[in-house]
Amino acid sequence: MNKIAIFTDSIADLSEDVKAAHHIISIPHYINFDTEIYQDGVNFIAEDLYKLVREKKNFPKTTAATHEDFIFLFESYLNFGYDILYIGVGSKFSLAYQNALMTKEQVNPSRIYIVDSQNLSSGIGILVLKAIKMRDQRVSIGVIQQRLTQLVPRIKTQFVLKTNEYMIKDKMISPLMGLIGRIFKVKPLIHVENGELKLYKKSFGSLKKAIRVMLQELFESIIYLDTEYVLVTHSLANREVLFMISQIKKHLPNVQIVESNAGCVMSMHCGPGAVGLTYITI
Repeated sequence: MNKIAIFTDSIADLSEDVKAAHHIISIPHYINFDTEIYQDGVNFIAEDLYKLVREKKNFPKTTAATHEDFIFLFESYLNFGYDILYIGVGSKFSLAYQNALMTKEQVNPSRIYIVDSQNLSSGIGILVLKAIKMRDQRVSIGVIQQRLTQLVPRIKTQFVLKTNEYMIKDKMISPLMGLIGRIFKVKPLIHVENGELKLYKKSFGSLKKAIRVMLQELFESIIYLDTEYVLVTHSLANREVLFMISQIKKHLPNVQIVESNAGCVMSMHCGPGAVGLTYITI
């Protein structure tokens, strides 16, 4: 059995420590500010993004890694004797999935395996963590792909936003709703449903109150919860994350909590202060 190289996207928002410790190859999306082009997580992080948004008073565009990027990376590992497992951002969110499929067909269909996470951020990351464990247990790549695909519809990914500005830019929230939100301190809660982002709840009051809504949903799911991992992801919300982790530890003392910072792509859509929570139900 060949060695397995696990690939994912920068949108998976896994920490550099996790990627380095488990030999995960992250394929970066591009951030385009006018004529300036950066790579998510390589030479551009969320703090850089927010700084340029303030300076330029404009939002950048994001683009997926190109077909050529995938060819170069996949061929490099195939040549070293690896089979490739790519766990990518949801096919409805980015062209990265289509670019990976084209590369598979063009380069080596029998040694490249692709999983459509139908998710983003930690919704991808939690699948990568599952894949790492199976790879280290020497499960075959085909079986890993099959098991991950079965997990996809059971992933719960949610976000609470501190600011509406970035979602207004994405047209997920209307300018009028944004104004009402500022006046009445409405915090939007977003989740992933059928491979798309949906506004599913609104919380009135503080960010901590909205976070409690997400946590309550988690704790109400305990009897159905896969307690191996719970992922907490944020964009410059360190204090709120400490609160979340303390609450999760209190209710789920045996779960492994994985914390990570949102990369540029997620931060551009959710804005500073956003907090995400991801877990799997059984």
